[in-house]
Amino acid sequence: MTLQITDVLITYGAQSTVGGLMAVAMGRELGPILVGVVLAGRVGAAITAEIGTMKVTEQIDALRVMAVDPVGYLVVPRVVACMVMVPILAFYGVVIGIAGGYFVATAIKGLAPSTYLDSIQMFSTISDFTLGLIKSSVFGAVIALVGAYKGMETKMGAEAVGFSTTSSVVTSIILVFVLNYFLSTLLY
Repeated sequence: MTLQITDVLITYGAQSTVGGLMAVAMGRELGPILVGVVLAGRVGAAITAEIGTMKVTEQIDALRVMAVDPVGYLVVPRVVACMVMVPILAFYGVVIGIAGGYFVATAIKGLAPSTYLDSIQMFSTISDFTLGLIKSSVFGAVIALVGAYKGMETKMGAEAVGFSTTSSVVTSIILVFVLNYFLSTLLY
């Protein structure tokens, strides 16, 4: 993003906004969205495949026979873990994105380091980052819930596990984008 916008902003004399623009974009949108999409593909698929395989091999039925609630035992820990870890990963994504923007702006585009850093302080607020972390926590819950639901609803057979996994990833990614719109409207 920095590579694309820096020349345009310099042309219009707005080079002092590059860092702030990157920080706001990364904190509010790009960090949570990119991490959500990647984890929907990686973690959502893993949750669905694991629970789907347990369903096909009748391990979930065995839990019920032993009077263990499968939702409490299999789903809740995964939802809580995703709600905690996705914001942490989004935070790292935001930091790495801003640092990458700093490198591109200063080393490649020739912007003064102080200009980039000062614009971050001038244009971004702590709420740009905290509200982005809240969004990513919601994304984590959705990814885990969709993955668990699709896994629990898997039909019998190995082919059904693959279908459920693919369906889980597609559904999670679509929901991340849809929820991002509504959360951005609500929070900002």
